Amino acid sequence: MANVNVYEQLDEAVEAIITGASVAGSETARAGEDAHLVPLIGLAAALRDLPRQDFKARLKADLRRASMATLAEPVPAMGQVVAAYLTVKDAARAIEFYKQAFGAVEKGRLSMPTGEIGHAEIMIGGSTIMLSDEFPEHGGVSPETLGGSPMKMHLYVDDVDAFARRAVSAGAKITRPIADQFYGDRSGYIADPFGYTWIVATRGAMVSLEEIQKRLATMAARPERRQTGVNPVPKGYRTLTTYLVARDADGLIDFVKNVFGAEEKFRSVGSAGGRHAEVQLGDSMIMIGGGIPGGSWKGDPLPSAFHVYVSDCDAVYQRALDAGAASIQAPADQEYGERTAQVKDASGNFWYVATYKGENYKWAGAPDVQPYLHPLRAEPVIHFMKRAFGAQEMGRYTAPDGVVHHTTIKIGDSFMEMGEAQGVYQPMPTMFYLYVPNCDALYHRALGAGATSIAEPTDHDYGDRSGGVKDVFGNQWYIATHIKDM
Repeated sequence: MANVNVYEQLDEAVEAIITGASVAGSETARAGEDAHLVPLIGLAAALRDLPRQDFKARLKADLRRASMATLAEPVPAMGQVVAAYLTVKDAARAIEFYKQAFGAVEKGRLSMPTGEIGHAEIMIGGSTIMLSDEFPEHGGVSPETLGGSPMKMHLYVDDVDAFARRAVSAGAKITRPIADQFYGDRSGYIADPFGYTWIVATRGAMVSLEEIQKRLATMAARPERRQTGVNPVPKGYRTLTTYLVARDADGLIDFVKNVFGAEEKFRSVGSAGGRHAEVQLGDSMIMIGGGIPGGSWKGDPLPSAFHVYVSDCDAVYQRALDAGAASIQAPADQEYGERTAQVKDASGNFWYVATYKGENYKWAGAPDVQPYLHPLRAEPVIHFMKRAFGAQEMGRYTAPDGVVHHTTIKIGDSFMEMGEAQGVYQPMPTMFYLYVPNCDALYHRALGAGATSIAEPTDHDYGDRSGGVKDVFGNQWYIATHIKDM
């Protein structure tokens, strides 16, 4: 019989074990020739029936216990994570805006049976932003409903200028221009269409905290030094002055003078062919601008409404009609102690003419002229004025159905009246001139309250330092500090 080498012997034994054939005889024979194979063949035979039944039973029990533990703790430990949660009107549109403006990626959304988005998540850069539609019944109210948001988002990007251009093209507005900042970044403010402000920035030079504090202190002190010895409110003015804009500015100036006995203080024609004038009506000033006959002014008129106290309501009402105004309401006694009439002039301004039926022709402390706004909803406008200008609400009359018929707002030493739009009294965005001790600080405060920038604060050759903002309701506010008497 030919000799079989050790490898062939082992192969033959393993094959017999796998097939289930008896290997006892061959094992004994082979082991007699190659005793060192016996342990290996025995191990192969033992492994043939693994895993054993008792091992499989233990494994099944272990897997069951592991499964129960997984159900008890379904979420792995993640540590603390903070994500902004935005409430908006029309969350679906907001998601599309953030995709186009900020390059957001939608992670998912949950829709309610009504079609509103109950919850959604987007990624901007490496951060998650959560958002949903408004659900007032659950406390979910958007900035559009509240009149602004106290929360801002800060977003670092590679190229803030390019990012801002993309955002604007998608419908955002620049509320603070992109500029190099004293703390080293290049940044600006962007307002999205849903009431939120985004501070977008590109990291710049590294500046130490000590140096930033030093620069901040220098900036904060500068406006105060400029005001030394100069009244920030020029003589004859109050904190708040309305600026009327008319296609025929000269005609409006004459109307105010002839009807109310106003005194013209200044009149000029600007380089753009438009008129600027300042007239004093009693103890208050009104600015009037716009076009002149044959001029090149092409702006849009900005009429407004006023509550004007006069000594003889009936006489003024008749003079207004003689000057071309249309009657809205003839003189009549009111239960709140005034005799009033209402007219609308040829430039579209409403004049609520009143005489107080007391010792004086007006209430104690009331100015002769108070601007009067008719917003669709008063609460958001009042909220903005409080946040932006530190306004105070002095009193409110609200109907049982919730309509605000009248309220008085105090800004500085000036008063403004407000009643929600109804009938012929519809919203009329108005221009105001606001004199304050520090126009730079109030300008930035207004931006933080949700306004957009018209012009950054600048020194002007007529003696004022001023900047302009526009609120979300369309009103323009030129915030000024008088820095030099001319």
